[in-house]
Amino acid sequence: MIKDIAFTAYPAKDVAGLRRWYEEHLGLKFSGPYEEDGVEKYNEASIGSGYFSVLTTEWAGREPGSASGVVFEVDDMDKTVAELRGKGLDVEDPYDTPVCKITSFHDAEGNKVSLHQVTVPH
Repeated sequence: MIKDIAFTAYPAKDVAGLRRWYEEHLGLKFSGPYEEDGVEKYNEASIGSGYFSVLTTEWAGREPGSASGVVFEVDDMDKTVAELRGKGLDVEDPYDTPVCKITSFHDAEGNKVSLHQVTVPH
């Protein structure tokens, strides 16, 4: 029935601004905007076999700051956290689970973003 995750969509009042935030802070590369009347309404970045998307609050049917489901995989949690803090982000201290490290912070519109690093393959 379910075979993959197609995309995750985060709401934004300012799609272009939030896209730039993800480009500048996390290094995501977006494919190009879908625009209406010269306003960016949707954009997506290819990650693994799926996409991370930002879209207008009207299209998402949710307010900015209400999303919390994306968890990006990283190779080196400590290095990534240090880099993000160096860019001024308020990143929580990572915590260990039996199989991974996890941390979270908020994007420019208040949506929760989490990072994950596998420490024990499973």
